Amino acid sequence: MKSILKLKTIEDIDRELSIIIACEKKQKADISLSQVYDFLAESIELSIQRIGSTNKRNTINKLLGKYKYAKLLSKGNYTKANQIPGFPPKDLGDADSALLRLKTSLTAFRLHSGPFAEHSVFGELDKKQWERIHAILAVFLFGYIQLYGDEKLRFAKEREQRKEKSFTEKKHNHPQKKKDDRDIKPSGHNSRKWKNKKKPHHKGNKNQGGGPR
Repeated sequence: MKSILKLKTIEDIDRELSIIIACEKKQKADISLSQVYDFLAESIELSIQRIGSTNKRNTINKLLGKYKYAKLLSKGNYTKANQIPGFPPKDLGDADSALLRLKTSLTAFRLHSGPFAEHSVFGELDKKQWERIHAILAVFLFGYIQLYGDEKLRFAKEREQRKEKSFTEKKHNHPQKKKDDRDIKPSGHNSRKWKNKKKPHHKGNKNQGGGPR
């Protein structure tokens, strides 16, 4: 399910999840909250728990995996559920337990420094690469949750305010250097005029700056 939501890091996922929790919401299609939370949690868990389990991948498969990974990053989102193996999972019907599982997996990933498991399609990935995969998957899955009510508007406004504040701080910390025309000598053909400019006359100079006569 296509979404305009943009997530890139585990922190982004955690932040969006807090908005989902606080807002009034309802599910889209036939996908429940527990299915969304469980599937994303399982993906994160497998990236840090399935260590040592490797698939036999020849050179062609490795190159194909890198190509598919690059293609996914360029698009920035999944467009069809059948692109994600195993989704949707069985609905266990316990959204609270699934949410707790997701929160725990996010914390575990944040604290995990490596090694990381191989992806079934993309092959070997490091932490940053896995993080992008999880973020793109979260964008897709959160698209099945529809938020509404005043809470959604409030969070949207707060998000815009944070962006404006960040932009203002960056602008304040890195001000543009202003050029002072009075301190800069002219360039090109004007430089000769600068050099040949007559010095002002002084009262103590009888020849008035004209040299010996």
